[in-house]
Amino acid sequence: MRILGIDTAITTGGAALIEGEQITAEYILNIRATHSERLLPALDRLFKDTGLDGSRLDGIAVALGPGSFTGLRIGTATAKALAYTWDKPLIGVNVLEGLAYQVETFVPWVCSLVDARHDEVYGSLYQVGDGSDVPKAVICPQAAPVRQFVEQVLEISGVEKICFTGDGAAAYKGLIGDLTKERLVFPGNNNIYLRPSSIAFLGLRHLQAGRQDDPMSLAPMYLRLPEAQRRLEARNRQSS
Repeated sequence: MRILGIDTAITTGGAALIEGEQITAEYILNIRATHSERLLPALDRLFKDTGLDGSRLDGIAVALGPGSFTGLRIGTATAKALAYTWDKPLIGVNVLEGLAYQVETFVPWVCSLVDARHDEVYGSLYQVGDGSDVPKAVICPQAAPVRQFVEQVLEISGVEKICFTGDGAAAYKGLIGDLTKERLVFPGNNNIYLRPSSIAFLGLRHLQAGRQDDPMSLAPMYLRLPEAQRRLEARNRQSS
């Protein structure tokens, strides 16, 4: 099965095309241009370089979030439009699950963190290595102060080592290290940042399990209100 994976959730992003268990092409971009400027050229190059087109896809997977509000809207809207135009199955993929999926580790726990700024993260804790194709969520995705979330992870995981991954793990590496000490593991081979191919592979797993989403109703996973709206509500509370 050929699956197109699209990721615009965080600063890095791009697109990947997989066929079965193999990556056919993958473009990862970490540049100053916005996702609206770089996503469509990346998709165009991906199809030109592979000689394929949308009619030969079996599905489209897109990173639903959590992550950048603007980036998620761009990626989700693009994936929905392509799925509708090409009449292909659409699968929304949790970014935190994608981060846990791509980590190759011998420890039983993976904590995925996306930087939410202002000392907060979007996080989830997964059990891995039990033979399942998809990581098992033990702490469901949530937005929380990084210290509070890491302390929750430490309490649940007992005394075992934990692999921390995602740009949130990179941003708060010092604090996480102070809290976890010898239990801390970081992923190797630059897998701390999300890859579009991970979104594609998880899309494949979900599609094989019989799950797909409605292109008309699929929406990004934000986990919290945009900062501008939160500030407005705070001002309204102060003035009331």
